[in-house]
Amino acid sequence: MNEIEHQVTALVALLAVAVVVSVVADRIGIPYVVALLIVAAPIDIPSSEAFAPALLFVFLPALVFEAAWNVRADALKRRWLPVAVLAIPGVLITAGFVGAGLALTGQMPFIPALLLGAILAATDPIAVLAVFKRLSVPTDLATIVEGESLLNDGAAIVLYGVVIGILTGHGGPPTPLEIAWTALSTSLGGAAIGFVVAALVALLLRDNDGSQLQVAGTIVAAFGAYLAAEHFHLSGIFAAVVVGISMRAFPRFPSLVGTVDVNAFWSAIAFLANVLVFVLMGFRIEFRQIIAEPRLVLLTLAFITFARITVAYVVLPLASRGVPPAWRSVIALSGMRGALSVALVIGLPANVPFREQLVDAVYGTVLITLVAQGLAIGPVISRLRLAPAD
Repeated sequence: MNEIEHQVTALVALLAVAVVVSVVADRIGIPYVVALLIVAAPIDIPSSEAFAPALLFVFLPALVFEAAWNVRADALKRRWLPVAVLAIPGVLITAGFVGAGLALTGQMPFIPALLLGAILAATDPIAVLAVFKRLSVPTDLATIVEGESLLNDGAAIVLYGVVIGILTGHGGPPTPLEIAWTALSTSLGGAAIGFVVAALVALLLRDNDGSQLQVAGTIVAAFGAYLAAEHFHLSGIFAAVVVGISMRAFPRFPSLVGTVDVNAFWSAIAFLANVLVFVLMGFRIEFRQIIAEPRLVLLTLAFITFARITVAYVVLPLASRGVPPAWRSVIALSGMRGALSVALVIGLPANVPFREQLVDAVYGTVLITLVAQGLAIGPVISRLRLAPAD
């Protein structure tokens, strides 16, 4: 068996096992991504260093585009303020709490701790959204949770890049104004590229009823916008978000027939991408590294939790009074950390101080939040008796 045949066989076997686990998870009522992580984490399989670039340049554009394509534009328009509050102040508060907390407790200096906070500021609501679909929660609540994840991924990556620059001595410590300008320019620049790509592809295909071409057009748009933005050192995530939302909004694209096929295609791609990401992430996480730093992991979890509670129950009500108390409980519990955090910490340069401790803390936080909160979110939503989806 040659190398390519061996890799394809391994991939098919991996997907087969993942499908079986997902079916079993669905029957017993737990999110399939949580089940995949529980099954894969104890298995000691050497994982490739290619996990981080594969996630950032293969899986992430597809997952972000699919989520943006399916987000309800009307609900996002109604709930843009809580989404913005969770995505931008939420990232800064999380990073600040972790940075200050770990520095004050003597775990590590402030700047490396701030980097850890930036890495863990990106939420991963896949398990929550799977429960949402099963229990039929209000559309606006689902939009808030998913919209937060789409935007805070981009904000967290911008902050991550700034802090790495400080730690590795690239250009010296930036001023707050420089940090704000970097965040604004990379975000808006990525969004502009996403809109331009969406407009070009939609205008090219708007009078074409062939669903195959429309599916192909969305693939080109999703990956083209993301890669173009990253090439120019702009936000690929914001590019993928905007291209997904914009293409769905353009008149006569996709066609009625094309919409069904595009939706089915991206739904399948998102499922396969999530299956592979969570299985590979489970293989990547090593228990020995989590056990090596128990105090650091527990303190990081404590500060992450405190930050999430503060954002959900204090900051959000002050900024947006239209979020019911029951929704805030769900939002607080939906702040899981996932694959993006793992990819960012794996991708840290070798010369970043406290790199090993950062890896240990991220692995522990991701594993515990995904499993604990992923298993708890369903019973909590059931007890809250939320109104059904509209």
